[in-house]
Amino acid sequence: MTDGGSRDSKSAGKVQSLIQPEALKKNEPLFWSPGNGADVWEMFCAAIDGDLETIKRLLDKDPSLARSHYEYYTPLHFAVRESRIEVARYLIAHGAKFNFGNVLDTARDCGHVEVERLLEAALAGPRDTAPRGAAVAEAIRERNLAKVRALLDSTPELLHAPDERTNQPIHWAVMTRQLDMIDELLARGADINAQRGDGARPIQLTNGDYLHRGWRDVPPDWPATPRDVLVHLRAHGADCDICTAAFIGDVARVRELLDGDPSLANRLSDYVTYYACSGTPLRNAASGGHLEVVKLLLERGADPNLPEELIAPRGHALYSAVYNGHHEIARILLEHGAYPSPPVESSADALSIAIMNSDEKMVDLLCSYGSARSVELLAHYGDVQTAAAVFAANPALADNLDAFGSAGGNESFLRVMLRYQPDLPKRRSIGGKTRAITELLFRHGMDPNRPNWLGVTPLHFFAEAGNVQNAAIYIEHGANLNARDEDFRSTPLGWAARCGKTFMVEFLLRRGAKTNLPDDPPWATPLQWATRRGHSPIARLLTEFERTGTLPSRSTEFYEARAEDVLARARSIMDAYLAGGEKAIQPMKNSYPPDYAPTWRELGRFLERRGGGVPTARIQSTDLSLGEVQLMVAQSHGFESWAELTDHATKSGQ
Repeated sequence: MTDGGSRDSKSAGKVQSLIQPEALKKNEPLFWSPGNGADVWEMFCAAIDGDLETIKRLLDKDPSLARSHYEYYTPLHFAVRESRIEVARYLIAHGAKFNFGNVLDTARDCGHVEVERLLEAALAGPRDTAPRGAAVAEAIRERNLAKVRALLDSTPELLHAPDERTNQPIHWAVMTRQLDMIDELLARGADINAQRGDGARPIQLTNGDYLHRGWRDVPPDWPATPRDVLVHLRAHGADCDICTAAFIGDVARVRELLDGDPSLANRLSDYVTYYACSGTPLRNAASGGHLEVVKLLLERGADPNLPEELIAPRGHALYSAVYNGHHEIARILLEHGAYPSPPVESSADALSIAIMNSDEKMVDLLCSYGSARSVELLAHYGDVQTAAAVFAANPALADNLDAFGSAGGNESFLRVMLRYQPDLPKRRSIGGKTRAITELLFRHGMDPNRPNWLGVTPLHFFAEAGNVQNAAIYIEHGANLNARDEDFRSTPLGWAARCGKTFMVEFLLRRGAKTNLPDDPPWATPLQWATRRGHSPIARLLTEFERTGTLPSRSTEFYEARAEDVLARARSIMDAYLAGGEKAIQPMKNSYPPDYAPTWRELGRFLERRGGGVPTARIQSTDLSLGEVQLMVAQSHGFESWAELTDHATKSGQ
């Protein structure tokens, strides 16, 4: 039985239009997600259909399936997208998390008002029907104590009101490291141990979280350090859990907690993420470099391979020791059976981190215990020499689509893979870092319209990223300008509009993309995406194009100024990198305009090819010429040459 009765043909069609991934055909545990692959697929299909009975049966069999995902898509996402409110309610009641994406945005985008209210109530908690903490959160981020006081004076219940990420004001005060703000909130009765929806308590957020990163988002000259905030919270009575105690090296507190409850040695925190004070006690002790705490936890039975769901399936302790250069701790963990190549989600593995840190002593230690990079990581880091030896010994290892996808920036690595598995491009379509790479793959049979399991084509991804250069190559090879995916139900033009990529929108329209398809869902048109996401220039552009069929004209002077600006930016990036390495260019990356051609990634790739980017710097910034930058600017707008671009500008201005 579905939410609306029997299974309808429309929902059946939506399931049938998906392509079941190989991993979700197997009755085998997934690596990064709870559950077996085939069960996760059945969860997805049932969520789309509104088949609550199947959801119940699967969760009775394996309750962890409520938290399952594949490529960051969850059963809850599909239930919300299809307005299956009873399925969504049941999943939330049985532990579904809001970890991936933003299901609230999905409900709003699709116009599912009742589902939106359900999600808002789940995020608001027991005190309210919807999150109401956005205004106070903004005032705290603005560091405006007077404004916070005024808001709380007028509406005292906002003291405990969460925002849509379930942060209460006390969480924001801690993440922004404002001791006076913390004191103000505590004086008014804020809960110093208040728990967010993801399990985080204030004492675990002193250096921010995934979305608000202390090292990035707190002013660098701010006087209060994360440790200052932590000490301040403890002085005001905050509970120091075992993960926090392990991270700061409070061995007495760790021992006290273990004496009271020995199971804490292998109990995950309610808060599991990449950041300090979350996950396992052993991981935190290893990260903080506290050998005595590490030894104590191991003596009490701590497992160095204890999985952290969604983050570190083979344990996080060794990775943390390696990342922070704690050799003795790494050695002890390995002696206690730590897996020698533990990966962390989107963060490589321990051996790759040791290599990246140029820590030869750590590399030798890991390798002596059997550590080796996976083929995927060999591809990601372009380790051609190792890959050549691995594939020569076992050619079947080159048959790896994930590694193939990661190798798009390295022609030599791709050629090694193609030597042993020449049909890889026929099974996955990717965009190369250069035209030469992409053309090589097309010569090997790459399909410009090959979709992923959700019907997303390469052109959709290029549109999302503003990657005009690869979009142009794919269109030359026959990419469908009007393909529609099965999740956002949108064309590449819709994806570009949703992501605010003005120059991509212009490029696709210039190449003949349609502004609407006859059976577009009303909420999924390019104009609707631009309007909902607040991209007013794109909304105006689309409206004018639908009315007149014309695009904005830009003069040759505009493009000349753009080239001069790009040249100045490129030289500044190179000078900063030469002076301070990767860390020195991070502020430039953070402030780079999001809707700009070339994109940050295109500029970075240009500098790498030129020899001036990461990871080496072989030229001085003064070696860059205006002519080569003009070519890059032309290609980033979809033209083959500067002359073709200026000719277009001249004609469109007439």
